[in-house]
Amino acid sequence: MSKASSATKKHKVQSIASTLIKITCDKCGGNGYMKTSANCYHTCLPCLGKGFVDVQKENIN
Repeated sequence: MSKASSATKKHKVQSIASTLIKITCDKCGGNGYMKTSANCYHTCLPCLGKGFVDVQKENIN
């Protein structure tokens, strides 16, 4: 892979990452887990246990 192609790909990844914003997960309330019974907890699947989700704030062409 040439340096020009590598630099273009790196710039595209950085531009995608810069358009993502993190918001608190609505399903678990930011905890990253959910209580299902008295002593049973499960990892929140929409946020994968992180407590927040990435949302794209603008369209990327």
